[in-house]
Amino acid sequence: MIRKINGKGNDMAVSPVVGVMLMLVVTIIIASIVSSLSGSLVDSEKTAPQSQIAVGYDVQITDADKTNNVSDSPRNNNRFTFRLSGGEPISLDNIMIELNKGDSSMKFTSGTVLNSSDAAVEEGNSLELYKNKAGNSTYFAVSPGMSDIVGVGDTFMLVADDSYDSTLATDDSIEKGRFLTWTPEGSSGTFKAQYNVPIEYIIYDTISSKQIQSGTIILQ
Repeated sequence: MIRKINGKGNDMAVSPVVGVMLMLVVTIIIASIVSSLSGSLVDSEKTAPQSQIAVGYDVQITDADKTNNVSDSPRNNNRFTFRLSGGEPISLDNIMIELNKGDSSMKFTSGTVLNSSDAAVEEGNSLELYKNKAGNSTYFAVSPGMSDIVGVGDTFMLVADDSYDSTLATDDSIEKGRFLTWTPEGSSGTFKAQYNVPIEYIIYDTISSKQIQSGTIILQ
């Protein structure tokens, strides 16, 4: 009950209560806006597929003349292999494989076109070159009939253009060793993977621009 003073109601007790209520309402509204914005930021941040990939290779370097760095009768279909052993599926259209050796580096996506003039690649029962949306053959290869989606248990490959053996070279300008080589269409350089020399690989998800997996391959 509100007391009467000089015939009027005492409203002084009402005003602080209204003020507190207004402050609470404003605080709740601000908190809701901040929460909504934070949720939008979290939702908009893309993540790479959580996938586990077993990496290996199927390589045999054959060369008739081991004194030079020219390919002679190379074995077809030398390649690195990537088997999805667990986790989320990945799309060949949404990955990039980066190979690094020292200061040398090369990146492969479904937009990297195979050098058809020099590639020692032969399609058949073991592999089929993956063609991108423009219809061009890429450095990615799959089992015949397989789609661009790589599920658990599926294997995709990164095929090499060529290979050579220069272990008997006497010319000091020629690096001795056994090599796989990649020279994509339109590329200004060649990437070489050498036997017994570690090659770093990084598999990226191109949608989120984040790594799926990285590691080292050593040809032996």
